[in-house]
This record gives sequence, C-alpha cells and structure tokens, in this order.
Amino acid sequence: MTANSVELSRSGGSVVTGTTTEGCDSAANHEVAVKASSFGLFNVLVIAIMLPASLSSVFSTTSMSYVFPIAQCDLNLTVDDKGLLNSVTYFGMLSSGFLSGFLTDTLGRKKLMIYAFIFDGFVVIMCAFSKSFTYLTIVKFFEGFIENGGFAAVIAYTSEFNSAKFRPFIPLFNGIFVNSGAVVLPLMAWIIFTDSINISTFGGFIVLRSWNLFILATAIPSLMAGFLYILLPESPKFLMTVGKNDEALKTFNKMYKCNNGSTKGEYPIKALVDEPKLQGNEKLGHVTSQRSNIQALKEGFRQIAAIFYRPNCINLIMVVIIQFGLLMGNNTLRLWLPQLFAAINDRSEVAKKEGFDLCRTLQTLIPNSTRSNGTCSVNYNNSEVYANNAICGAVAIVILLLSLPMVRLLGKKIVLCGSALGSGLCLIIIAYYGNHITVTLTLSSIHIGFNYVAFNTLLSSIVDLFPTTLRAMAVASAMAFGRFGSSVGNIIFPALLGIGCLYPFLTIGGIILVSAFLAMLLPDSDMKALK
Repeated sequence: MTANSVELSRSGGSVVTGTTTEGCDSAANHEVAVKASSFGLFNVLVIAIMLPASLSSVFSTTSMSYVFPIAQCDLNLTVDDKGLLNSVTYFGMLSSGFLSGFLTDTLGRKKLMIYAFIFDGFVVIMCAFSKSFTYLTIVKFFEGFIENGGFAAVIAYTSEFNSAKFRPFIPLFNGIFVNSGAVVLPLMAWIIFTDSINISTFGGFIVLRSWNLFILATAIPSLMAGFLYILLPESPKFLMTVGKNDEALKTFNKMYKCNNGSTKGEYPIKALVDEPKLQGNEKLGHVTSQRSNIQALKEGFRQIAAIFYRPNCINLIMVVIIQFGLLMGNNTLRLWLPQLFAAINDRSEVAKKEGFDLCRTLQTLIPNSTRSNGTCSVNYNNSEVYANNAICGAVAIVILLLSLPMVRLLGKKIVLCGSALGSGLCLIIIAYYGNHITVTLTLSSIHIGFNYVAFNTLLSSIVDLFPTTLRAMAVASAMAFGRFGSSVGNIIFPALLGIGCLYPFLTIGGIILVSAFLAMLLPDSDMKALK
C-alpha cells in the first residue's frame, strides 16, 4: 500500500485526501495513518487480547449466579441476598464509571487497563476466601469498582487501532468473547462444583469448598489481561491527541511491519497532524503537547465542560438512557437464568407428572425471605442446568456472528434498533407463551443474543460519536448507567415476581422497547473518522 492509495475519508468534517488533511500541509490524520498501516496480524492480536479482558468482565458480573445454588447453605442466603449480590458488582461499577473514564481520557488507555485488570484479579482472589455474606458483598462491590474502568478502556483502546471500515466490529467481537464466557462459566461450574472438596487451614480460619475454588478460577482472565496489555503500545489516537506524534508514528510503524512484513517497504506516512492545535477550542478542550500527568489531570477537568456542549450533551443523554434499558434487560434475565434452570431441574419430577409451568417454577425462587434455621440441602446434580446455560451462550454467539455482515449491509443504527426490538419482544412472548421448557430456553437465548447485538452496536456508535478527549468517559458513563439498570433490574425482579410471574417479563421487555425507539433518534455514525 502506498501513501496515495489511501481512500477518501472524513476527519471531523474536513475532507482527507490521500495522506493529507486540507489546511494541514502533508501531515496525515489518524484515519489516514491507521489505514496506511493496513489491517493484519497486529490488529488480530489486539482483538485477541480482548478475549481475557471480556471474560474478566462477564466472570465478574455472572459468577455469583452459579455460586448461589451451591453456596446458599454455607452463606445462609435468602432470595433478597441473591438479588443484592447480583446487583452489588454493578453498584461498584456505577460508582467508578465517570472517574475511570476521566482517568482513561486524561492519563491514557494502557496505564488504566494494566492497573485495573491486575488489581481486579487480586480482588477476585480475596473474594474467593469469603466465609460470610457481608464480606462477600463488600468485596464484590470493590471488584465492580475496579472492573468498570478496564472494560471501558478496552473498547476505546481496541477501536483506536482500527479504521472506520473495521471499528464497528470491535464491540461485536467483544460481545462474542463475552458470550464465550457465558459458555465457559457453566462448563467450569460442571467441572469444579462437588461436595467432596472441604479444605480447612489455620485451624478453620480459611475454609475452601468447591464454590470458593470456582471463584478463584475466575481471577485468571483478569490477571492474564493485565499482564498481556503490558506488551502492547499505547493507543496511537490517544498519543496524537496529547501531541506525542513521534511515539504515535513508532506505533504505526510497528503495526505496518507486523501487518505487512518487509515485503512492502517502509511505512508511507512520515508526519502526523498536530491535533492539540486543531482541537484547541472550548468545545473539545485545550490539550497541551507532551503534557505531564499533573497537567493532563488539570486539562482533563477543563475538558469535562465539553460534554455539556451540543451535540455531545444530547448524544450522551440518549446513549445512557438506551444503555440503561438494554443492560437492565440483558443482565436481569441472564443473571437469574441459572437460578431458573436450577429450579426447573429441582422440579423435574413434578413437571413429568403435572407438565412444565413457568409460573409455578418461578414461585420456587421466592420462598420466605427470612433466614431459615432448618435443614438446608444443595443439589449438585445440575448438569442439565449448566447445559441449558451453555446453550444460551452458544446461541448468542451465533446471533452475534450473523450480525457482523448485517452491520456492514444495513448500518449500525438499523441493526441497533432492530435487535433491541427483537430482544424486548422475546421477553414479552416468554410472559405469555413460556409454559414449555424448550420455548423458554429458545426465547431466552434469542433475547440474550439480540440484546448483546444491540448493546455492542451502541458501544460502536459511542466510539464514533465522541472525540478522543471524551470517548472513554462517554463509554464509561454509558456502561455505568447500563449497570445501574442491571442493579435495578436484579433488585426489582424478585419483587415483581412476588406480585405475579408475568410482571418481570412485561416490565423489563417494555423498557427495552423504549430503548429501541430512542435509538432511532441517534445520529448515523457509519464510516466516520474518529474525532
């Protein structure tokens, strides 16, 4: 690829031709520079390292759903305790959302990812030594607090290594990786959970049962992601934004050599635009070239004001409301599915005689919420439960894979609206026609798959809608509000279940439909260069 073969693109409204941006001599902007480096092995490696990062996120939020049926006697859990434990990780994520995005946009993507994932791994290890509900709740809150920053940075970081042609697929790959975790987790539970493990040390001060070892195993992806990101360079887009063009050029050169080998000569771009000069206005915030960390923080506080200017403020309000509804729908049903399938498994003999009844099965999830001093038993024969959850994850992966060509064919906005609409309708249909285990499993799988397509397509739009100085902050804020929706959903689910089995599905399905209609108002962002 030569410098002149780079196709036309746009940079913030100025037309980019070849390697030049009008008004910027012969210097290339980010879109032109990343296209000139081509797509190849380097990009694949950056996307592949998203796998442990994505697994870390899904393990953090979902592991408790598999622990509940096994640990409920050890921890003396009520249904309200389970709802709180499902929610508390999201409350931690909510509390750190804006802060983590701010630090990522001011100090860099790489630093925050490394610290966040490594610290998260150690917090999960602490969680594995839980002996009480209170300790577990506190540690899960801090796990969510740390995890949120790493996830938001990963989406922005990986997207900035790719051109507008490939960027829409980055969040969708994240969705595929997350649902790989939804397949891996039940398999891990099937292998690890047993009644034969009871390790006691230090005179009973530390007691490890199979569910403790299960939580310990979920720390592996976080630690792996943290150490792998040490090997990768900082985002070239972030480096350009803070005026470190020499470092950005070195990164583009590495990408070019890794993607093309030595067969195509040297990287054709020799100079990059001075973005701090181009973006030195009140709407984007002033950025000083080669700034120190202290100076970055000071300028970062001034850049926050840019979020209150149009169109940033309007776009942010819309995406956080949409994300609230989508993640409420996704994570409420997804986190209660293991409990639902466990209840179905426990009632299997009754179902053979009387037939499957969704409402009766759901009622078994809401016993008297006072703690029982009577006999507590755990059913370890849950292979069918794990199989059903793995099926849901596998179906979601298939739906996400099918969505990849649809994004290119129809555009992000149509895919976002259509998949959100399908997700909401599936929940409403479950409420009325879920009295067959196959129907419930099928509709739950399709709902989760469609919801992940909508959620990750929205993330792709956020990356394109906001400038580099606000991008991670926008992603983190949207994720924080989405996780707030997850927290609310997991708290109201048992409450609505107590009123009637239809209400959880109708309420949450209706909220997703509202998100689908709001998504129609978002601006198109297909094939736009990063600002």
